[in-house]
Amino acid sequence: MEVYLESIKTAFLIFPLLAFLITLPYLLIEYHKYGSVPLIRSSIVYTFILYLLTAYFLVILPLPSKEQVLAMPTKVPQLIPFAFLGDFIDAFKSASSVLAFLKSPIVYTTLFNIAITIPFGIYLRYYFKKKWYTTIIYTFLLSLFFELTQLTGLYGLYPKAYRLFDVDDLMVNTLGGFIGYLITPIITIFLPNRDEIDKISYKKGKVVSIYRRSLAFLIDLFVFATLMFVVLVITNFHDFIIPLVISIVIYYIILPTITCYTFGKYLVKIKLDSKNKYKHKHLSIFLRQTILYFLIVFGPPIVINYNNHINGLVMLFYILFLIYAYFEIFLKLFGRKKPLIYERLTKTENISTVYYMDDLKADDKNEPSQDTKSVVQCNKEEVKDESRD
Repeated sequence: MEVYLESIKTAFLIFPLLAFLITLPYLLIEYHKYGSVPLIRSSIVYTFILYLLTAYFLVILPLPSKEQVLAMPTKVPQLIPFAFLGDFIDAFKSASSVLAFLKSPIVYTTLFNIAITIPFGIYLRYYFKKKWYTTIIYTFLLSLFFELTQLTGLYGLYPKAYRLFDVDDLMVNTLGGFIGYLITPIITIFLPNRDEIDKISYKKGKVVSIYRRSLAFLIDLFVFATLMFVVLVITNFHDFIIPLVISIVIYYIILPTITCYTFGKYLVKIKLDSKNKYKHKHLSIFLRQTILYFLIVFGPPIVINYNNHINGLVMLFYILFLIYAYFEIFLKLFGRKKPLIYERLTKTENISTVYYMDDLKADDKNEPSQDTKSVVQCNKEEVKDESRD
């Protein structure tokens, strides 16, 4: 039992690092598909990853040294199905009591092999919405992966297998996954189903949150830095400001003015729009991007470089403007709904391009029904009102 606890403890220690590595890809996938990252979905996904990590460590740990493995007798794969039943009978005959029988290695290892895949069956049915036969296949493949890991000596890291490949483990692991599938309705009775979670996600995704915008900003910053490096190489690193200005104009001004997107905004399903709708739409976006990136984001290094050519009073007003703009962004991070200063000046907004497919179902003529039209219209109004807040 202590060996199992050590494996679980190791998994919990490693998990934060793994979670850190997968968080950015996870956020991108969630924002691109749903437009939001609800806590309940994240909890399910991350606990599933923690479960898989724990199950894997329970299979491979503790790791012996190579010298210990070389000293071990060669493990011959056990390929006879249901051999464990004979071991069960022998253990029962030799046990002095039922309790002693339950404590015998063959019993608790078999129960362990069943229990280790029960959560897998639950996750497959509850979150991934798999059928019973698909759950059986996937659980068998997971078990096969575990057994091949042992058979190959941890993929060749060891000179030979340090644990036994047992065909019975494939069967009892698969049984565990099927049991998990069967008990899922009982285990998840108080949880929303997958469709409800998706609806929650899409509803939240209609609003463009500051965190979603921040992720788009960070992606754009990476792409922009790459573009600027290319421009610097082309100009032989002779100057810093000129490549900076060129890169800003290309990526942050021209691209979104024409397409209403930057690469980061496209990935997280955000589109730039004008509250004036089609009247001077592109001009509004052009002014927005110019104010944001030439004055607020990259304005300080440009101004510092040319401060000798700027009037003192103009510099004072610029500094006050920056302080106010940064203060508004700070308040936005803590939930302020009022549009930022550059959005108010240019009458622009970020709108979500995420929509829920169930809201757009059509009848046989591929025309939305009257009810669906009402839902779509209602959703459009919600997006408009919430994105302007």
